[in-house]
Amino acid sequence: MKVLEVRGLKTGYRPKGGAENVLLENFNLTAEEGELIALIGANGAGKSTLLRVLAGLQEPRSGAAEWFGKSLPKIPVNQRPRYAASLFRNFAKADGMSVYDLVALGRHPYTGMFGRLRDEDREAVEHAMTLTGISDFRARQAATLSDGEFQKAMLAKLLAQDAPLMILDEPATHLDLPAAVDLLRLLNRLSADHGKTVIFSTHNIAPVFKLVRKIILLDGRGNYASGTPEQLSEHHLMCSFLRTDKVRVENGNLIYNFDNK
Repeated sequence: MKVLEVRGLKTGYRPKGGAENVLLENFNLTAEEGELIALIGANGAGKSTLLRVLAGLQEPRSGAAEWFGKSLPKIPVNQRPRYAASLFRNFAKADGMSVYDLVALGRHPYTGMFGRLRDEDREAVEHAMTLTGISDFRARQAATLSDGEFQKAMLAKLLAQDAPLMILDEPATHLDLPAAVDLLRLLNRLSADHGKTVIFSTHNIAPVFKLVRKIILLDGRGNYASGTPEQLSEHHLMCSFLRTDKVRVENGNLIYNFDNK
């Protein structure tokens, strides 16, 4: 099943009184049910902009996007949370709210105007906290969490929403390396075992090359490359991104060949 499809997408911005700055042009993507897709590229390459467009939070400069065969602009805003859940970095710590209540906000598409949790909602919240390892934090005030703990709480809120399409902008930010790898494994399980379609951006490309089979690389000048780790390892955009030609993929691992020169 096609969960997401975009054709001829163009993203960018036009500064007031300036020329248009194109970040991505003629971008095409089909995301199937259960796919895990990683988005990589240098800072400023347009990863966040593309994800906001895919999440329906920003209009593209041109092109078309569809969720489940429906034109995105034609899907009412109040219905979109049942289709897609997104997590971006521009959030502030919630003051005066427990971790449990924060995660429970993810159930808003299902709880009605009064936000009353039913048994199935509570089960979804508990399951999301278990998956992200924050069950012991349930009674803590969200504002007292470390940046890494709060990132996990926000991810749990996203999981509690239980949408078939998940779009995450650098979800491993503030996480240490073991937690970041655990997160990637969790996203892999969600796609492989639960049929979620997950699209996420990251700078941690070594574990991505090991666990993700579809990667999109943006160069920030309108160009992109898409394929398996093996295919991208030989692409000229990857060499440009890494600023070296001494890299290869071997047995699913990203290998750097450094010398002393």
